[in-house]
Amino acid sequence: MDFQLSQEQTMIRDACRTFSREKMLPYARQWDIDEAYPRELLNEMADLGFLGVPIPEKYGGAGLDYISEALVFEEVGYADSSVRTTLSVQMSLVELTILKWGSEEQKLSYLPRLCKGEWIGCFGLTEPGAGSDAGNLSTRATRQGGDWILNGQKVWISNGTWADLAIVFAQTDPSLKHKGLAAFLIETKAAGFHAQKMKGKLGLRASDTGELFLENVRVPDSARLGEIGEGFKIAMSALDNGRYGVASGCVGIAQHALDCSIEYS
Repeated sequence: MDFQLSQEQTMIRDACRTFSREKMLPYARQWDIDEAYPRELLNEMADLGFLGVPIPEKYGGAGLDYISEALVFEEVGYADSSVRTTLSVQMSLVELTILKWGSEEQKLSYLPRLCKGEWIGCFGLTEPGAGSDAGNLSTRATRQGGDWILNGQKVWISNGTWADLAIVFAQTDPSLKHKGLAAFLIETKAAGFHAQKMKGKLGLRASDTGELFLENVRVPDSARLGEIGEGFKIAMSALDNGRYGVASGCVGIAQHALDCSIEYS
């Protein structure tokens, strides 16, 4: 087995390494103190293709492989894991989930805007009373004609107050537990949708984290991602993607810690 990077993979790694060392690393400490980093940074990363690495070119992405995606997470994580968090949610939890489970219309509508950084996405699963135990979600989706009415609250949502698009998981029939879950693509400008920033974190302080509140948010059935009852599968597959991004970013953190230790020694 050949473990050497391809020429294309080496190029994306080197480009991201240069960017992260010049545009992120010198400012990461202050961003941590301020509990924020500049939103414009994502626009610069989008111009370099870093927001849509594994997404096919047809949908506005770079069309690269998953090793290239891991290299981007690693190099960004080396400089600032808060920024890596934003990218992990954008690509792993939102874009790849839409790519796998979305209709062609949903893919063409949302993926190009997400890959270009015109829109930021968030993943609304965790609630005050339920984390990855998705079968006990309290957020409800009630069918009303050709629409759905959503009510509930989400918490610890990365990109929560920055997001233009949210994947929200809700229960359509509590008696069915996880088999009643559904996922919805909700544009955050929708009436009844509100996000509130959470501050005072112990780590990843510069990343945006928010609470989401849904009060009679009405969305058409076309906003549903996948079928009713597939919400649990969608959530678990998305979290698998997310773990890959987090792990890749942690390799960058470990490398930076090792480099600092060697320099100190």
